[in-house]
Amino acid sequence: MKRQLKKLIFIALAFALCITKSFGQASIKEITDKFFSIYSKEPIKAVEYAFSTNKWFDKQQDGVANLKNKLKNLIDLCGDYYSYELLSEKTAGQNIIMTTFIVRYDREPIRFTFLFYKARDTWRVNNFSYDENIDKDLEEATKAYRLKENINW
Repeated sequence: MKRQLKKLIFIALAFALCITKSFGQASIKEITDKFFSIYSKEPIKAVEYAFSTNKWFDKQQDGVANLKNKLKNLIDLCGDYYSYELLSEKTAGQNIIMTTFIVRYDREPIRFTFLFYKARDTWRVNNFSYDENIDKDLEEATKAYRLKENINW
């Protein structure tokens, strides 16, 4: 009797684990939180983690390697890493979300942009990019023709 009870408990726990694994999708916040947790110690490993959320990047290893090398070179020029902050989050329907972060370094900030896609029931990184052109975007945003008082409705 005890043996059957143990077997039943084992089966129930295994079933619960399978359900949790299949329905426990990572949210976008969980993915980016984990990304930046890894990034604070090993930036290139964080990029690998981001791309690991999407099986289709296995076919683009050269592009991923190139991105990682360029990012490493940029990071080497930026000095000490301090922190990150969410800059914006934009949606296109319910299954595409773009999040943009400012990653703070001693020399200058770097902008990270993640495009997330949920084809069925799991969020994955569909694209990741970075740049250091935040100042140019802010300059453009303050041009006279962009100011609210100069827009003719």
